[in-house]
Amino acid sequence: MKKKIKLLFLFSILSIIPSNSIYSYDYIDSKNENIVREKIIEIYDTKQQYEDLAGTYDEEDAELPQVYSASSDSYWWPIGSSETTSVNGNLFAMGDPETVRITSYFGKRPGVINSGVENHSALDIAGGSGLNSVNIIAAKDGIVVKVFTGCVSYGDKSCGGTPVKNNGYGNHIIVQHSDGNYTLYAHLHQNSIMVSKGQAVSQGQVIAKMGSSGASTGPHLHFEVREGENKFSSVVDPLNYVDPENPRPTISSTNDEFLYWLNSWEGSSPEDGDYYIVENIGDGVRTVGGGVTLEHNADRFASYGINVDSYPVGSKIEKKIVDQIELEEIQAKRSSIENILAIDSITLAENQVQALISQMYNTGNIKGFVENYKKYGNTSDLYSNWFFRAYMPGTIFEKGLTRRRNAEWSLFNKGEYVYNR
Repeated sequence: MKKKIKLLFLFSILSIIPSNSIYSYDYIDSKNENIVREKIIEIYDTKQQYEDLAGTYDEEDAELPQVYSASSDSYWWPIGSSETTSVNGNLFAMGDPETVRITSYFGKRPGVINSGVENHSALDIAGGSGLNSVNIIAAKDGIVVKVFTGCVSYGDKSCGGTPVKNNGYGNHIIVQHSDGNYTLYAHLHQNSIMVSKGQAVSQGQVIAKMGSSGASTGPHLHFEVREGENKFSSVVDPLNYVDPENPRPTISSTNDEFLYWLNSWEGSSPEDGDYYIVENIGDGVRTVGGGVTLEHNADRFASYGINVDSYPVGSKIEKKIVDQIELEEIQAKRSSIENILAIDSITLAENQVQALISQMYNTGNIKGFVENYKKYGNTSDLYSNWFFRAYMPGTIFEKGLTRRRNAEWSLFNKGEYVYNR
């Protein structure tokens, strides 16, 4: 009966989608991929609400795949490590960069292709193993908004043309980020681009290989940061955002208190300072450290050489690895929240974003927040109509979750960290 209700419900939804709409299978392309994904999630959420009412909700059905993300809300040096890891079908090069050698800085310089003085719009980064070998990575989570291909290394210097006459970017990629900025990666090697327009990319993900296409005299990456809008006139010094001496910055120190506060609600203390003990939080779900779930983070653990299937309850995992994965999980949620807010042009203070991260970390989503915030603003009505809904009244968890929701509200509303587990 349960399966029959599910099938009838899904059939009733799918039957209302026109065959020639953007949601139909034949119409799906890179332009509409994100729209389709959002619609599928919307349908899934509606299905869950229906099954809650019908008493047929299957908790196992609720798990949607997580998007892999690196650990930082800062920009990373755009050169990857020589070692790579495959995660969810994508290649990551998150170790120490193969090169941090800057061969040309942002600003005025003697003309390289043409004579005279020119304003260089980027950092030029060269070195490493050179042509078609050095991994170019996304400096920050974002969406690919442009991919230009068709140029060959040491070929036509006007290929991939820029506003500067006869100078070309060659093969290049532009990525839009949730903070409103854009990053551009140019002079890429032919046939090395691994992403497409409309694709979501994660920090540290390999997007192409270093080349010498367009207006280039040798293998290097031309790396631009465009501040606020995707225009050549909006370029700024990339060294305002990236640092060759700190190429893989972790979450900023301003969030240390938030991490301490969040861990007061999640998980356990380390064993002997260097290891966490794997625990069972119920229903066979294994967690370690600050509430890091082994099953949901199997890919992240795998990138550190850990097969979660080999770590039963009671076993030990290194604290430094668990803490890093916790940062990665938190930052993935931060990026998701920033994207949600950007879509509706909502600007929140850091303490408010942190409260939403805690909510998502604990419940898995912030569904309904945008609608309620636009309706009630930062008022007690928002608390009673949104934070209260996550209390799970009538369950064995009600008392503890009520305290947590109150603490999150204090952080959101007043910027105060309340410890009352």
